[in-house]
Amino acid sequence: MVRPLIAALLLATPLLAADAPNFEDHVLPLLRDHCVSCHRPGKTRAGLDLTNVAAIEKGGSSGASVVPGVAENSPLYRAIAHIGKEEAMPPDKDRLSDPILKVFKGWIEGGLKPTASGLAKKASAVLDIAIDPATLGAPKEPIVYVKELPSTLSERKGRALPVSALATNPWAPVVAVGGHREAVLHDLESGKRIGSLPFAPGDVRVLRFSRNGKLVLMAGGKETASGKAVLVDVTTGKVIATIGDDFDVVLAADLSPDQSLLALGGPEKLVRVYRVADGSLAYTVKKHTDFITSIEFSPDGKSIASGDRASGLYIYPAASGTSPALIEGVVDGVHQLAWRPDGKVLGVASGDGSALIVDPEKRNIASKWDAHKRGCLSLAFAKDGRILTGGHDGTTRLWKADGTKVSENVGYAGSTFRVAFNHNDSEAFASDWSGQVRGWKLDDGSEVRRLSSQ
Repeated sequence: MVRPLIAALLLATPLLAADAPNFEDHVLPLLRDHCVSCHRPGKTRAGLDLTNVAAIEKGGSSGASVVPGVAENSPLYRAIAHIGKEEAMPPDKDRLSDPILKVFKGWIEGGLKPTASGLAKKASAVLDIAIDPATLGAPKEPIVYVKELPSTLSERKGRALPVSALATNPWAPVVAVGGHREAVLHDLESGKRIGSLPFAPGDVRVLRFSRNGKLVLMAGGKETASGKAVLVDVTTGKVIATIGDDFDVVLAADLSPDQSLLALGGPEKLVRVYRVADGSLAYTVKKHTDFITSIEFSPDGKSIASGDRASGLYIYPAASGTSPALIEGVVDGVHQLAWRPDGKVLGVASGDGSALIVDPEKRNIASKWDAHKRGCLSLAFAKDGRILTGGHDGTTRLWKADGTKVSENVGYAGSTFRVAFNHNDSEAFASDWSGQVRGWKLDDGSEVRRLSSQ
């Protein structure tokens, strides 16, 4: 129970104002109240002394316990916030209250100030966010895509399903919208509906275009029954391969940049990676503890990132799947992952409403900001590094590469499930609960089209 003095301190002090919380006035009283009975000189459980800043930075037997910058990168904060794999602190007690966690978060992100007049420490250097779009592999010749397809589904559901699968071709004016047993292609150049790509296994839960824009990946299936993926030739609209035989619906899938491997995941908590050439299983990753919600190969094809709804986020070699590295600090589940086109960072749409930027080399969170109330559901990168997000608050937002908000688009029916940039990053698209996809110009925010999954 928080002592009256501490409660008064929390109520009277603007802890997240311009002046960040400091250790002497704000953090140490809370540590005395909750932690130092086990972590003080002469009684350092796990070798950890929490009575002074130097000792806290040094940490215990597991290394440094706080790192200035993003709070979720600090083991001490993860422990008291009950995030990830850290042993919960205080042990055998409920998580500390949100106001108390706010103090610790503000202190860490404010640079670990020792006193009110003390100097804050600089966070670790941020990543270089500049991208040269000319280096991202545009094809020498325009992508040739099918211009007309029949509507193949004989029985349509009366109401359009919420669109949970949406993809844009990276090099051609084509959008794919997922639905019940089919995906619908739309031609942005002509403004016409191209037609349907049938998906016999069931509902389409994942749509992706290959990195060269010549194939469409559709994945999904039937809940608690089966899951598969198919690859479709963009030029003809015909299926060229059917891969996978999961025992539940596929919720996450991606094709490697060289098109040799296909990764699938879902409720079975397994990442299965198949060889495209013959459909055989190359390997299985068994690290996840809950439904796998997103999988994506890195742009160079050397790594895979996969996330689950229990906040598990792993990066591992695409060739073998061995020794997955856990990225700590995701809160309330991973909704979607996206590598930036240059492969230097990984974006994460998080259940707590945050957009995260992960450094895949350092294996930590490089930056984090509040993107959407009640949960950030989707995230996409433009070729120049701009970021598009959607969430449970029925909005989409455009951000600079450093997380500065540029603009927002509102008025969606419920949640915005998926977002995407068009092939030349001049338009943005988002899908919602009503089954529609809205497209708008990024330069002035004006809506220019609505697409349907039917």
